[in-house]
Amino acid sequence: MQGMKSFVQALAIILAVCATTAHAHLLNMTEVTLTAQDQGISQLDVRIDLGQSLMSPEDYWRAVQWSKDRGAGSDLWASLPAIERLRAGLEILVNRSRAPLRLIDIKLNATSLDAIRNPLTPQMAVLRFEVPASVGDSVEVRLIDDLEIPWPCLLRVDVPGADLPVSRLLTADTRSSRPVLLSASAQPEHVPWAAGVASTWQSWLPGISWLVVGYQHVVPLGLDHIVFVLGLFFLAAKFSTLLWQVSCFTLAHSLTLALASAGVVNISATVIEPLIAASILYIAFDNLYSDGLAKGRLAVVTVFGLLHGLGFASALGELQLPAESFLSSLLLFNLGVELAQLTVLAGAFLTVGWLQRWSGYQRQVARPATITIAGVGAYWLAKRVMF
Repeated sequence: MQGMKSFVQALAIILAVCATTAHAHLLNMTEVTLTAQDQGISQLDVRIDLGQSLMSPEDYWRAVQWSKDRGAGSDLWASLPAIERLRAGLEILVNRSRAPLRLIDIKLNATSLDAIRNPLTPQMAVLRFEVPASVGDSVEVRLIDDLEIPWPCLLRVDVPGADLPVSRLLTADTRSSRPVLLSASAQPEHVPWAAGVASTWQSWLPGISWLVVGYQHVVPLGLDHIVFVLGLFFLAAKFSTLLWQVSCFTLAHSLTLALASAGVVNISATVIEPLIAASILYIAFDNLYSDGLAKGRLAVVTVFGLLHGLGFASALGELQLPAESFLSSLLLFNLGVELAQLTVLAGAFLTVGWLQRWSGYQRQVARPATITIAGVGAYWLAKRVMF
């Protein structure tokens, strides 16, 4: 028992750190990539979360729709003052003289307005510029003090013939890359520590983003899922009882989440949401009139898991899993859901789990909590059916 408490406490600490880190700006950090060329004109790509920085989410969403109607391109400049602010705040010094930036393309990407508003699902725009620089020149990238973008800003400089790109990390306090010589023979032997960490994080970012989104869909957004899991917790007098129920529930909602995301199953949220509320109400009443894991309970929990998986799929559908990494993104989203579910259980164990051996636990802790869960389920069921 003591070992389990230690494990739960350690798990809670780890997940709390993960949840805190997940909200950091690293998820939508800005990326600037300079690709040096021999012809005297190099390419500069800026990947930035405009909807969380230089534009409001609503303005960015309107710009995305406008670009879809007319086709993305540099003519968007006139309709987006934020682009001019970014271009004016991005200084490129070639051989110590400021070089002009010519915008040649803009790609605005977003799946929904909700996705833009959510800092955990960055909707990155890509701006492409031409810079009068070539191999052999010295280049420095600066961000003026008045420019506020999602920090940090990872600068990568690709030079023909170099084994690795040059990496620099720009922050609100360190806004200059310092001069970088565009020559393969002049590349540093190692990447600065901070830039190396950011570069590694950037390569992991797509997967981490879906992991965090899955976690977020339970904690804090999936209140009905949290209440259901707590319903399972308050019946379980033993850890093994809870483990059986949670395992069946997890396997079931993972299955329907996968099937619904792949388009095999499609049931309207107007049907699923009342059924999820009904599942909470059922579990609560079952808890009140059961002394343990009754026959058929695991089958019932499995069926309810299928319903909750369809609920997750409905929420996930608004974000559109990327086609090129559909399976891995789905797996990571589901893993995020499971981590959040473990967080809920860890919180319950830390809060009242240590009271389970107390003779008054069922009467003064579990039963009042279950009655509260029943009331919440009944309220949601009435609301979702009638309104």
